[in-house]
Amino acid sequence: AALWASLGVPAPAPDEIRLSLFCYPNRALPELLDAWADGDRPIGCLVPEGVAAGALDAWTGGAVPHAGGVALTRGRLRLHAIPFVDQDDYDRLLWACDVNFVRGEDSIVRAQWAARPFVWQLYPQADAVHVGKLAAFLARYAAGLDAAAAGAVRRLMDAWNADSGAGAIAAAWLDFVAARPELEKHGLKWAAQLAGQSDLAAGMVKAVATKV
Repeated sequence: AALWASLGVPAPAPDEIRLSLFCYPNRALPELLDAWADGDRPIGCLVPEGVAAGALDAWTGGAVPHAGGVALTRGRLRLHAIPFVDQDDYDRLLWACDVNFVRGEDSIVRAQWAARPFVWQLYPQADAVHVGKLAAFLARYAAGLDAAAAGAVRRLMDAWNADSGAGAIAAAWLDFVAARPELEKHGLKWAAQLAGQSDLAAGMVKAVATKV
C-alpha cells in the first residue's frame, strides 16, 4: 500500500492483473495494448513516464497520462504513468506486480530475483544476434516448465522481440495468462536455483584453482 501511494496509483482491484512495463520502442506494443483493452480481465499497466512515448502518444491520441495524474482508461485497460524510481523501489515494484515487462541487462536480472512472471525485451542487435541470445536464455529458463507453459513463454517473448505478424502477440498473451499459475511457481524455483549458485568472485577463484 505504501508503494502504490508513493507512486500515485491506487492499489490493484482483486481481479486485476497488475503489470509493470519497461521497454524499448516496440512495434508490437500497440497490438498488445489493444489486447489488454479488449480482454476479459482488468489490466493495470504501470509505465515509467517517458518510456515508449511515441507508441503511447499514437495509441492514446496524444492523451498519454503523466506521473501523479489521472490514469487513461480504455476498455479493460487502465494505463498509469509513474515516476522513475531508485533501485530499491524498482525492486519493490517488480515484487508487487503480477507480470513484469523488462528490457536490457539490468532489469532482467532484477526481474529474475523478483520471482514473478516476466517478459524480456533484448536490445536489438545487428544481424538479429539478440534473437539467438533470447533462445539460449529460454533454453535454460524454460527447462523446468511443463510443455504448455514453456511454449507460452517462448511465444510471447518471441513475439515481443521480433515482428511475428498481426495477431501473434495478442494470441501469445492469452497463452501466457493461462500459464501464470505455473509461471509463478516456476519463478520461485528459478530464483532459488540462482541463489544456490556461487557468486562470480568465488567462481573465478575456483576456475583459476583448476588451472594452477
